[in-house]
Amino acid sequence: MDAIAKPQSLTPLHSPSHRKDYPLISSSVLLMFRDSHLSKHNVALKRSRTASILPVIRAQNSPDYTPDAKFYKVEAILRPWRIQQVSSALLKMGIRGVTVSDVRGFGAQGGSTERHGGSEFSEDKFVAKVKLEIVVSKDQVEAVIDKIIEEARTGEIGDGKIFLVPVSDVIRVRTGERGEKAERMTGGRADMSATALT
Repeated sequence: MDAIAKPQSLTPLHSPSHRKDYPLISSSVLLMFRDSHLSKHNVALKRSRTASILPVIRAQNSPDYTPDAKFYKVEAILRPWRIQQVSSALLKMGIRGVTVSDVRGFGAQGGSTERHGGSEFSEDKFVAKVKLEIVVSKDQVEAVIDKIIEEARTGEIGDGKIFLVPVSDVIRVRTGERGEKAERMTGGRADMSATALT
């Protein structure tokens, strides 16, 4: 049985009813929890006879919530035989600094057979994929995502997924530069747009 705490319906955790409902929590723990930052968020207290009581923090559930950052890492899990097309297209649009890794896993495909060049193959439940990682400035994100989708899509299950992760900072190891100076690369998108204006 779960007890879910909603921000508008919270009663003080030191009340007699909470002592009765959650006898394993001492008064000092209840007071610490009441005064902590956790009591201001969506928190669920799981109750079980055999397990201890721990708060469960729920993630942000607002549909229009987007974490704000200057940079984002675009992670794309793609078919291996599409990676050359995608990387060439990104290079043409001025995106430099791409990391590629061979990975294995399964999603909607469920490890079913993969098609390539008219042949089907399957070794085990994990399908070979390639993970493409690119860190770009906020204004480049949508163009990069659109280009990856355009070049990688076949219309069949197994085309892949794209994940967008906020990045707090970028640091160039060689020079110690940070932020936009570290993210910018010679011959990259910023240089291409600067020469187009002149």
